[in-house]
Amino acid sequence: MPADEGGIDYNMINDLRIHLSIIMYMFGCFSIMVYNIIIIYHKKRSSKAMRKNTVRWIKTIYQQFTGNNPAIISSKHKKHLRKGLVYVEKLIAFSHALNFFNQVHSRDLYNKYLSMLAENKVFQKLALTYRKRKNEERAYFAYFVSMHPSVAISPDGICKTITDTLVSFIVKADIYCRINVLKALCRVGDMHGIISVLQFLSDKPNYIHHNLLAEDLYNFAGDKDALAQKLWGRHELWNDNIVLGVVTFIAMFSDKYKADFLPVLQNQSANADIRLAIIHYYKEYTFKPAQPILIEYLNQTENYDMAMEAASCLSAYPGPTTSSALVAALKSESWNVQYNAASSLVELGAHLESLNTLFQSHKKDALRVIEYKLAHSYEEKYMNARKVPV
Repeated sequence: MPADEGGIDYNMINDLRIHLSIIMYMFGCFSIMVYNIIIIYHKKRSSKAMRKNTVRWIKTIYQQFTGNNPAIISSKHKKHLRKGLVYVEKLIAFSHALNFFNQVHSRDLYNKYLSMLAENKVFQKLALTYRKRKNEERAYFAYFVSMHPSVAISPDGICKTITDTLVSFIVKADIYCRINVLKALCRVGDMHGIISVLQFLSDKPNYIHHNLLAEDLYNFAGDKDALAQKLWGRHELWNDNIVLGVVTFIAMFSDKYKADFLPVLQNQSANADIRLAIIHYYKEYTFKPAQPILIEYLNQTENYDMAMEAASCLSAYPGPTTSSALVAALKSESWNVQYNAASSLVELGAHLESLNTLFQSHKKDALRVIEYKLAHSYEEKYMNARKVPV
């Protein structure tokens, strides 16, 4: 574009804009590159410092065991621990050093050393110190105890100073800190502390996935049956998510709650996810009185998830009543209910009549998918059934 009457050269202005854009882009790329270099440098420096601190702790622990009386923690060693472990970076390095003894060098030495720490109450004062720290540091301290629970267990039993302090962490904390506290209490085996944390999580708008909750509870160091009894005895006081976690936990190891769970399954106003978990429980641990209720769920159309789970569960309840209900479910409007009903019939050995009904009553597309999945899942059983002329 030529210059206008005022002498302005628009081509030159456009060229300047393009060059300026290129320069700004290059500057942005350079800034990002410099930032990444700085981050990498700091990470390497931090990693190097962590390795050095870990090596120092390994040497310090070795020195304790080569002293005059290795069975007793020396005052010098105790002072070194209390002075160093108040810093979370050194606590992390200390944890790495303990892992070295546990996984690489000597598990016996690891266990002996942790017992000595507990006997000398090294972590009691440390717990009180971390109580005043920021959320992230308290979260790591709880995580440390979950990784090395023996520091909170003395010959006299659980150290309540440590576990009660951990419980106090949850008041002003994010969900990650609270989960770490729960992990620590489970691995130490403090039932009272676990109940306190669950009550807090239930009363406040916190969310923890029920499977994670169940896994933590399953890692309980004490009597799981006693814990399950305590937790289920309080289930009416807790929100649905906590109850779901408790049911999932119980289902992982105990068949003693068949009668206890039945009223919840019968209660149509109870949380749907809890009822689904209980239906799954009755597949793992069969209970004859649950069969008619499962058939009722199979026939309902308000919640096909329930019907689908019931169809799968009924494979554990052989008999003409179950077979008739499953054959009827092949006409369900839900494809998933149809598939689970057909699968259960195959599992029960009712191939002939049930699969002939299935083949006669479905559209081609649905039939092909069901045939493929049944053939894939049950192979010989399915092939025997498929030989029957349609």
